Amino acid sequence: MPLHITRGLVGILIVAWAAGTATAQSQVKMRDVADTDVERAIAEAKRYLYAQQGRSGHFRHYHHNVPNGGQTAIALFALLEAGENQNQAGVKKGLEALAALKTTNLYIIATRVMVFSQVRPKKSTPLRTCLEADLKYLTEHALREGGAWGYGGPERTGDNSCSQFALLALWEADRAGIRINPALIRMVERTWLSRQRSDAGWTYAGQPNVKTDSTLSMTTAGLASLFICQDVLTNTCQPYAHRKKVQGAWDFIVKRLKPDYIKDGYLAFCIQRVGMASGQKFIGEMDWFAAGAAKLAEPNPRGRGYRGSWGPVVRASFELIFLARGRIPLTVNKLQHGPEANWNLHTRDVPHLTEFMRRNFERRMRWQIVKITEDVQKMLDAPILLVAGTQEAKFTPAQWAKLRDYSLRGGTLLFVPTHNSKAFLDSVTAGLKDLYAAQRDQAGEHYTLQPLPGDHPLYSLYQKIPNGPASAPLWGVSDGTRLLAVVSQRDLACPWQRRAEARGRLEYMLGVNFFLYATGANSLRTRMRPVFIAKSGEVRHRAKVAWLRHGGNWNTQPAAMEYLSGKLTAENRVAITTTAGAAIAADALAGQHLAWMTGSQAFALKDAEVKALGAYLAGGGTLFVNAVGGAKAFNASAQKMLSGLFAGKKVTVMDVDLDSPLMTGKCGDFRGPPIKALKRTRAWQRLRPKAGAPFRVYRLAGRTVAIHANYGIHDTLDGHTAHDAMSYMPPSARDLAANVVLYALAQAAPTPKR
Repeated sequence: MPLHITRGLVGILIVAWAAGTATAQSQVKMRDVADTDVERAIAEAKRYLYAQQGRSGHFRHYHHNVPNGGQTAIALFALLEAGENQNQAGVKKGLEALAALKTTNLYIIATRVMVFSQVRPKKSTPLRTCLEADLKYLTEHALREGGAWGYGGPERTGDNSCSQFALLALWEADRAGIRINPALIRMVERTWLSRQRSDAGWTYAGQPNVKTDSTLSMTTAGLASLFICQDVLTNTCQPYAHRKKVQGAWDFIVKRLKPDYIKDGYLAFCIQRVGMASGQKFIGEMDWFAAGAAKLAEPNPRGRGYRGSWGPVVRASFELIFLARGRIPLTVNKLQHGPEANWNLHTRDVPHLTEFMRRNFERRMRWQIVKITEDVQKMLDAPILLVAGTQEAKFTPAQWAKLRDYSLRGGTLLFVPTHNSKAFLDSVTAGLKDLYAAQRDQAGEHYTLQPLPGDHPLYSLYQKIPNGPASAPLWGVSDGTRLLAVVSQRDLACPWQRRAEARGRLEYMLGVNFFLYATGANSLRTRMRPVFIAKSGEVRHRAKVAWLRHGGNWNTQPAAMEYLSGKLTAENRVAITTTAGAAIAADALAGQHLAWMTGSQAFALKDAEVKALGAYLAGGGTLFVNAVGGAKAFNASAQKMLSGLFAGKKVTVMDVDLDSPLMTGKCGDFRGPPIKALKRTRAWQRLRPKAGAPFRVYRLAGRTVAIHANYGIHDTLDGHTAHDAMSYMPPSARDLAANVVLYALAQAAPTPKR
């Protein structure tokens, strides 16, 4: 989108673009995109933008249709969106130059408001003075002019493009704590609704008598604007009054959006806006962010060019905004299932809770809607899956299994009855009764739905809930280390929907408590799920791992080895073949490169098991012992077991040294990750400022035969962290575990794949 352009030229460009979308276009080939891909593309865009900044602080002016200062405003907004610090030299100089800029151009002023709203300047500073003057410019006559804007400010017949940018500016200011008159937002909503065409789309012109076709870019602008108005104005638990108009606009976009939309920088900006405002992961059948990021993050050894209609600075800025915003960490996935009136009666509940946490924690967060029909891996973008309903939850057995898989892979399910629906509660309770039967058979007392006690962390993590279960009864299913599923007996989401932060304080506090519990209060990972980019060539080796069964709650985080195998396959062409629940017996251990022993509770091995394990180690095997979350009871039992294993033998017990293959990654012919800085959970950091060595090793006859990790590694391999877990953060855990597997594999002759 231009920051300034003649209306005639805009019309020509839009009509030409709309005509192009009606014809067959080349399809973007979808591929998995990892964080590393996106990080590289973001770094490239940042470097390019900084290279375009002059000594004055302004960014290079490339295009005559963009007024002086336009590139500076959009470039600074992009850099701040991408996490650059306002005190960084280039950003600071740019902010000063932008504040000193004299302009009456709507696009520059609106973008400058967005920039300074991110900075939140202190009162009586030049930046704050400029921000207040710009907001006055945007709002002073806006009500009188019907909530529309043109190039010169509020204007009754102002165009939809200018009006979109003005509303975005007001919204950013509102999010920064600068109160915007709700009456103005209500007027803006009425104006956008009145301008919607009979085909449910919008066009550039603000005058009803202009005969031009609706366009995709302006329809995304119109729909995103309606979502913004909903966010600001919604204060009731009733359905949105204009949901049919919203659905019509959504259908318009779904019908016309093509996978190569990313070629148009402004359209990409608009799609990102409507995708985030709606919370929709998919537009039609397209994962809009994955489709765009796959193209923008494609490796290009000759370097990327930022070609666009308004110059490379504007294009690079739009791409940077798209990539940075699209991978903002997610708080909650809301599950789409059945009719919308069932699962989404409270359309802005999760957005309002997310915004509350964003303000209070000053952390970038967003939310998302996912479908029950989606692959479970895509549901795992967020640590929480909210399942709400007004009616009976009619999930098929396969869908229930998918919800179970989500929870076993590290996510946490939260079931909330909309308007306290008894039908929903009864059906969910029935569905959870035997959902984890297979796991319960292995773990005894766990995996059963039962009421949570008053001393459970969910009642006190962020704020203490008065009277606990009496005021907010919760039921949960635990694996013995964390909750997999929680059922609220009351409608928590209605106060979120109404933005009743005072009267609904209990529900807001419970929501925050739940979020902190599900994430362990640790830093959120980005939206991109773990995708490991494989080297060319096939798997060359298979590491055989026996995951040992014992009485200390051995089977938590069942997908852990799958993620570890993905990493090793991509980086070392080594795949893991796991025998889960292997008996500690000679026949089960025979031929295994590594015995993997994890747990969270006390246990004791039988004499025959100790004998079989000792024989396995004497015969060349390797044992890895790890306490899930740093569980003390398990560690005590593990220490006793290891002492018994090596009783009477000349074993050397020591902390792993820095030259060990377990730390250097140099494991025979294999090369694992060198272990340097290890990141830990906040719970562990609070209790112990210094971590110490990650492994205690047992050496026998010149070889490390047993490796004991006192703190959690296995439990974070799936990418999630639990409440109060004393564990390594997922990337560090995967590096440590990878070296353990490679070390064990290197002890024997490499085994060809089967």
